[in-house]
Parts: sequence; C-alpha cells; structure tokens
Amino acid sequence: MTYKEGLKRSNKMVSTVHRQWMILKYLSRSAEHKTTEEILDYLTAEGVNQTLRTVQRDLAFLADIFPLQCDRDGHEVRWYWLRDSRTELMAGLSFSDSISLLLVKSSLTSLLPKLLFKGLESQFALAASTLSKSKALANWSQKFASVGLELSSSPPTIDEQVLERVQNAVLREQQLEVSYQAIHQSEPKTYQLAPLALLLRGQVLYLLATVGEHTDVRRFAMHRMLAAELYGEANFRRDFKLQGYLDAGGMQFTSEGSAGLITFKARVKVQQANHLEEQPLSGDMQLSKINDEWCLLTATVIDSWQLRWWIMSHAANIEVLEPAALRQEIKHQLSEAMSHYKTEKA
Repeated sequence: MTYKEGLKRSNKMVSTVHRQWMILKYLSRSAEHKTTEEILDYLTAEGVNQTLRTVQRDLAFLADIFPLQCDRDGHEVRWYWLRDSRTELMAGLSFSDSISLLLVKSSLTSLLPKLLFKGLESQFALAASTLSKSKALANWSQKFASVGLELSSSPPTIDEQVLERVQNAVLREQQLEVSYQAIHQSEPKTYQLAPLALLLRGQVLYLLATVGEHTDVRRFAMHRMLAAELYGEANFRRDFKLQGYLDAGGMQFTSEGSAGLITFKARVKVQQANHLEEQPLSGDMQLSKINDEWCLLTATVIDSWQLRWWIMSHAANIEVLEPAALRQEIKHQLSEAMSHYKTEKA
C-alpha cells in the first residue's frame, strides 16, 4: 500500500467514525423515533453528505454495538436510542463535577419543567454513580444541599413531542400549526405560528411567536400547547432580536396602555433598602435616607405587572409616591385586600 493510499484509507475511516458518532448523538438527544431519511437530512444540514444506503449501513452496524432499536411500519423504519442506556456516550466525571451536577439538579427541580430535565437524566445518573463508588463521598447529600428562596411549587407539565417539534421549528425557522388551550378559554384553538424564540420565565417555558399575518409578538405557554405540527414553510419574520425584546420589557407582562419606562419613587423601610442595595431595581436606582426608619427610592423601571407584583409582595415595607396613577392603583388593591379581613371567620 502506498503512502497516498494509506492516507486516503485513514481519512475515510475518520470520516466514517465522525458520521457514526453524529448519528449516535442525534438519536440520543431525540425524544422522537427518527426515520432513516430524517437522520440523513440531519447529517446533510450539518455538512455531512452521504447516501441513504450508507446511513442504513451505519445504523445496522451501530445497532450491533450500541443499544439502538428500530420499529418497522411497512417500508418505514424508525430508529431510537434506549433511554436508560444513554450514559454509554458520556465521558467520565470528576467527584467535584458530580457534586456540582447533583446540586444543580436539586436546585432546579422545582424551577424547570420536568421535561427539560429529560435530556440531563443520563448526566445526573452518571454523577450519582460516580459518587456512589467513593466511600468518602457516598453520603455527599448529608454534607451539601441547595435551598430555594421562594415558596415551593411544582412546574407545569409539557408534552414531550410538542416540545421537540417546537424546538425544531425555532431552530430551523419554520412555521408551526398548534392546538392551544388558553387559560381563559373553554376550548382549544388552532393557530398558525411563526416561532421566534423559546424563553424560560420562572417555572414557565414560553414560545414567542407571531400569529398568521399579524406582526406583533405574542407569548404562548408551552404547557398549554396540546399539539404541534411543522408546516415546512420558512418563517417570514427575520428581524426579531430577542435581547431587544427583553430590554423593552417583553416578558414583564406589560398591559395595554402601559406607560413604558417610568420614574418610580417610593418610601421604603430601611431593612428593605438594605436588600435593594444588594439587588437594585435598575442601573440608575438611588436610595437616600429620610430618617432612621425610611429611605427614598428612585429608579427608572418598566410600567409592568411584574413591578406591581413586586410592590404587593413587599407592601408592608413600601409606600408608592410616584407616578400618581400607580400610587392610586396600589392603594385600591390594598384596600380591596383589607376588605377580606374586616370580619373574623368562624
């Protein structure tokens, strides 16, 4: 064998290993069973050009080594990676990495929708297995813990197939048809959406999208999405900037007639002012002492429901001064809340 022949053969082997590794990773990350054609489309999109027959041979070869399975329906074959075996693709973890991963798991369990954890299950399992092999670290949970700051509640449940299709639509910039059950409607409605971004706010995952021919950006809670199908048509909206949307307060739930940016002024108790110094409301926030009990707070913030929720959650420590309309609104809400406590319940 000549040098050139050997080099050519070596390059071909590297190319084959790379292609087969990509197939394994693609199947291990997918919740849906994938047809051979879909796997070929993925490889092509990633710049790996091969024939369908080559991919079929790769899958047959890999199924003899790795826990890959396929379901046959007539001429259609769908491939998938057995969920409990995905750790076989992972490199080893150090003890420190394992503890960090499991602390992240404990701190985010009550925050993230459960479905978002599915892709990390194998990493968490490997971390637990790594620590269990050490006598000194087997009882790590008695020495490390993560505690949430807020009242504990369970995140909403998201349909696995719907999430994967929406994620694909966002990444590929393709339109979707979804069945959506709004919280204020008795029956689900069908929407044609041009997806723009997925955004996690607290425990709720939202799809930002435009509807039909409309150009305004709307929010759709993923746990209220009952079904989703890709149209295959390109998303016509290309000028959306996620950071610009966030900077403008898009996820602060501003209502119609919102004043936008406002100069917010309030009297705050000294203990509340101490917390605000550590976590300012805005970059230009200022605090000045009024007396031993009160401070004056001034900050440029977005006129939003989030601002109102924050004020009401600290109502005993805050007196809104400006804007006058916001002061009256908070005063009305507090008065209504007090009306519930005027008479003692038996």
